[in-house]
Amino acid sequence: MDIETIRARVGEFKWFHDYELVPGCRTGGVSNMDIRGPYFSVPDDLTGQRVLDIGCADGYFTFLAESRGAEVVSIDAWPRQGFFLAHEARGSRAEFLHMSVYDLDPKEIGQFDLVLFCGVVYHNKHPMLALERVASVTRGTAIIESETLPHAPAGLTSGAAFHERDTLNGDPTNWWVPLPHTLVESIRAAGFPRAEITAQYGGSRVVVRAEKGPRSAGRPLIEDLVVTVDRPRAGQVLDAAFDVSGWALSQLTPAHGIDTIRVALDDPDALSADLGVVEYRRPRPDIQREFGPTYGASGFAGRVTRPDISPGDHMLYVVADGPGGWNYRAIPVKIESPA
Repeated sequence: MDIETIRARVGEFKWFHDYELVPGCRTGGVSNMDIRGPYFSVPDDLTGQRVLDIGCADGYFTFLAESRGAEVVSIDAWPRQGFFLAHEARGSRAEFLHMSVYDLDPKEIGQFDLVLFCGVVYHNKHPMLALERVASVTRGTAIIESETLPHAPAGLTSGAAFHERDTLNGDPTNWWVPLPHTLVESIRAAGFPRAEITAQYGGSRVVVRAEKGPRSAGRPLIEDLVVTVDRPRAGQVLDAAFDVSGWALSQLTPAHGIDTIRVALDDPDALSADLGVVEYRRPRPDIQREFGPTYGASGFAGRVTRPDISPGDHMLYVVADGPGGWNYRAIPVKIESPA
């Protein structure tokens, strides 16, 4: 298509993303991506990487990632004709799939080095399910951007506002708006061991960078696994050699839901953070008394040491690994001296 034809066709649609469709022609949408785009910190070089754009709308992130060398799959539950015009005008090779975030399945769509989930999470009635689906198809990094509550209600440090019907901006597709900290916690609970806010803009918008590692890339964090730590206690001052004990179980498959209990410092996913594996399947009469004999051998205990632990504040992770997935308990501790 020549530039005049493209300009004429651009005028046929109502655009959300405002970006340069082709040189000399902008889409004129309501959201200026020249201003907003830098907050997302999409890598400059995506050569050879597989990228998923969830809720692609008019395609700004799809075509940005493609221009930087990525193989892109774009999905949206509500296809916009502007996307298909841009796809044609740019000669794009991105694959579009008409589907919901809830339909994402790594067995069907595979996994991606970079997942973009921008301006979508607060449109989900079931945000945790959506985030879990995002985690399931991420093998590297997810960039998650959302509307958030700019101020916490009095006395609350975590929480979210739920909007029935069109009580937020007159938009019936808005449902769940979290506090920034709650958004980060939700992303971690969905299966990303590392998540941090990288940008805040516009008074209420937050960008979170979430990372998968070698253990979590192909395995889900599952709520079926329960981990309880008796020692050390939260805030306890420790030497670099210390005892770890507690109990862990699979609620649904107690006989074989957990294979090992491992201990890590500051990162539950990095191999370099491991402090070792502790003995599992120790008798726990208290748990057996509460839940029955099939749950009785749920105790774990062991001593871990790492001479190169630096003194100071750390997060200790006790991780249950099983055939169905993994879960953990995080305990803040203070290391006082080397072993």
